[in-house]
Amino acid sequence: MEHPANPRTNRVAVWALAASLLGLALLVPIVGSVIGIVWGRRAVTSIEATGERGGGVAQAAVVFGWFGIVEVSIGLVFLAIILVSAVTSSSS
Repeated sequence: MEHPANPRTNRVAVWALAASLLGLALLVPIVGSVIGIVWGRRAVTSIEATGERGGGVAQAAVVFGWFGIVEVSIGLVFLAIILVSAVTSSSS
């Protein structure tokens, strides 16, 4: 397949980055991050096949998506610790 001389930026990569950033900002936790990861990987595959621009954007979407999932996971661990300590201190 011949690649165009001035390729356009892959739109899925841009949408993936937007979804990942929404997940990272906790506006759409987990869902935004997962969508960003899936769409980001799909964009990387598409970019490799078509020669479009946006490979860095797609990779950033995947990385930020994983950061969003880690962020929520750490938050849930802290919440569990707080709840357990509150329950154990109130029952003493």
